[in-house]
Amino acid sequence: MVSVTARKIRELGTERPSGASGRLYTGYLISYPFIGRGMVIFRDPHGHRMITTPVKRVLGEPGGKMIYVETENSVYRLEIHGEPLFPMRAAGE
Repeated sequence: MVSVTARKIRELGTERPSGASGRLYTGYLISYPFIGRGMVIFRDPHGHRMITTPVKRVLGEPGGKMIYVETENSVYRLEIHGEPLFPMRAAGE
């Protein structure tokens, strides 16, 4: 688990309005994004969370401070703050 700021940088679906692009989500990334699973970010102390559609692609290193995550509907840029509270591992580790 690590503190992140995720910015939606692209909306891929044509049936959705593009007004959500650029939106910021601040919270805790539960695990490194896995292809085929939704990415989960806990957003506040009351248990609210953001769950994306399944991840299609991840660009960046698991230990890096910036990663890009493409889901079925959107693309997010994640800025990692500090060190993970628990080790984050990419798929296959």
